[in-house]
Amino acid sequence: MWQRTSLRRSPVRRIREWWHESRSLVEPPAPAQVVREPETAWWRTQEELDAAHPGPTTTVAVLRDADADADAVVARLAELAVADELLVVYGSQSGAHPEHNPVITGLRGRLPRHDVVAVRVGHHRADTHRHAAVLEEFMDAGSLPVVVTASAALQDVTAQISSYVRADRVLRVFRTTSGAGLYQVWRRRPKPSLACRSGRRAMRTTRRGCRPAWRRG
Repeated sequence: MWQRTSLRRSPVRRIREWWHESRSLVEPPAPAQVVREPETAWWRTQEELDAAHPGPTTTVAVLRDADADADAVVARLAELAVADELLVVYGSQSGAHPEHNPVITGLRGRLPRHDVVAVRVGHHRADTHRHAAVLEEFMDAGSLPVVVTASAALQDVTAQISSYVRADRVLRVFRTTSGAGLYQVWRRRPKPSLACRSGRRAMRTTRRGCRPAWRRG
């Protein structure tokens, strides 16, 4: 289910706001889910953003442990992987090896032609930064990275990774009574494309534009 989002806020700030709002809300059981279509102007804005930003959309999809075992959630992730350049961030309460994660096994079953790669990222900022180059290389090669992190670190890891890969949008994928829903947490407002310029930091050109040349350390 799509919601109106602020297009001017940074992904870090918007993701943190969503995290605190979602943790403070208590969802009472409801007999039926009522979906209200956004206004026409909202849809027009999305179409204009898509037209102004041609090419594949880099999407970061985030989900919690409670939503991971739903087939509808995995199916929705598979749909996003076909349409967009996708990176999944999954908050897990289990310490099991990522290869046995239900999201990863489910995506591999639904996307046999995709290279679904599991990457475990710790809650420390340095650990996330260390994996930035690896994640970007996976995406540039056409792979589908699934970042597995602790549930308590889901907010910070999602915000940091979204900035590192210059995501066009951040979506929360969640289970509903009728299947799976989407909540748009943040979307980037496209800027005029500029040629990569050398500066203090080395830059390189990728499918997502000018990117810092991350070094493994």
